[in-house]
Amino acid sequence: MRLTATAALAIGIVAVTAPEAGAHGGKPTQEQGRAVQTFADDFLHDLCGIDTTTTMTQHFHVTTFPDGSQLVHETRTFVSADPRVPIEKGAGTSHWSPDGIQTVTGTPIHLISEQGTMLLDAGRVTFADELDVRGPHPSLFVPSLAPYYCPWLN
Repeated sequence: MRLTATAALAIGIVAVTAPEAGAHGGKPTQEQGRAVQTFADDFLHDLCGIDTTTTMTQHFHVTTFPDGSQLVHETRTFVSADPRVPIEKGAGTSHWSPDGIQTVTGTPIHLISEQGTMLLDAGRVTFADELDVRGPHPSLFVPSLAPYYCPWLN
């Protein structure tokens, strides 16, 4: 799933930019940037059976605190070269606690087609021993995302 790829990119950004805990005299450190990447979209190939490229544009701001916790603010847009595929937008904040628990707030997935919003995940999700979901996150509970990403297959 593209969200997984984006999370991996965000985690990579965090890993690259994160100083050792306690660095900078106990003050938080901050990094920000923008990434634009075009790639062969394996997610759409596997889900919809199409070969296409997708361009992802991402803006991020990472704050690392002396205790090792982090805040990552991120906006991203996925635009497929295939015009049948809805545009995917996402915006949110991830908080990683010092013990590695991640809480995401915002709208991680917002699929927009010519007909309007196809899918909207919004609210808060905490990834710990048990998944804690607040707000509508239909992408977490459907058997397949194909009806949303590949509406022409319906």
